[in-house]
Amino acid sequence: MATLSRRDWLRNAGMGTAVLTLAPGLFSSGLLAEEPRVPDHSRNNVSDADEIALGKRFAAELERESPIVSDSTIDPYLNSIVQQLASKSQRPNMPYTIKLINTYDVNACSLPGGSMYCNRGLLELVTSEDQLVATLAHEIGHVVGRHVVNRIMLSLEARALLKPVLDNLHKQNGVIEKIILEMGGAVAMLAMLHFSRQDEAQADLLGFYEMLRAGWDPHGFIKMFAMLDKLERASGGINIPFLSDHPPTPERLAAMKHELTQVRIPGDAVSDSLSFHKCKALAHLLPAPPKPRKPQPKG
Repeated sequence: MATLSRRDWLRNAGMGTAVLTLAPGLFSSGLLAEEPRVPDHSRNNVSDADEIALGKRFAAELERESPIVSDSTIDPYLNSIVQQLASKSQRPNMPYTIKLINTYDVNACSLPGGSMYCNRGLLELVTSEDQLVATLAHEIGHVVGRHVVNRIMLSLEARALLKPVLDNLHKQNGVIEKIILEMGGAVAMLAMLHFSRQDEAQADLLGFYEMLRAGWDPHGFIKMFAMLDKLERASGGINIPFLSDHPPTPERLAAMKHELTQVRIPGDAVSDSLSFHKCKALAHLLPAPPKPRKPQPKG
C-alpha cells in the first residue's frame, strides 16, 4: 500500500490545499509543522470590527436566553486558558472572552469575534486540563477560521436578511435584536448552524497548534477524542448533538495521532494542573441547572 504524504493525509481528512500554506512566524524552532493558513477576510469581506459587533449582538441575546453562572475561581481560570491560547493563534487581536453556562449538556461554543461559552457539563466530564484546553482550542480554531461568522452570514443571506443586519450593526435601534428573535433567538440560530466537516477538521488542526505553542501537550486532543468515542459507543447509536456535525470521532483521533508524529512536544508541556481539579470540584457545587428550554448552540 502506498504511503500517504502529510499533505495527502490532510487533504483526505478534508483540508483542501488552499489552506495548507505555512503560517509565517508562528512556529517554534524544530517543529515540522504545516498548520492551515486561514483566509485574511470573512465571507462578503466583513471587517473584523463588523464581526466583533455581530458577535456582541449575538452574545447579548444568547446570555439573555441561557443560564450563565459566575464563579470567582472558575471564571478567571477559563479566561486565562482562552487568553493564552488566543495569544498564540492566527487571530490574536480579537477580544476573546469565555463564560460558563449552567447546564449538564456536554458542549462548548464560540461566536463571531471571540465570545466563547463552556457548559458546566463539559467541565464536569473532562478528567484532565489538556482535555479541556483541547476543546477550547478547537473553539478558538472556529473563530480563527472565521467559520462561525461565515455560517451566520450564509444563514442570513438565505433569508435575505444579511443587508439589514450589516446596515444596522453599529446602530442601537433594535433592528438586529428583532431579526434574531424572529429567527427563533440566538441559541436556536446557533444550534441550526452546520459547520462543514472541513471546518471541523480545520478547527482541530488550528487548535492543535495553538495548544502546542501555548505550552500545553496536544495529546489532550487524543484523550478527548478517546473519551468522546467511548461516550458515543456507550450511547448505543443515539445521536449526540455535540458531535453531530463533526467528522467521525475515530477519524479525528487518527488525524491527531498522525499530527503528533510531525512535531516535537517540549518536555515541560502541561497536561494537568491543580487549578483544573479545583475548578472541576467547584463546578460540582454550583446550583442545579434550570430545566432546558431551548436547543444548545453547537461547538
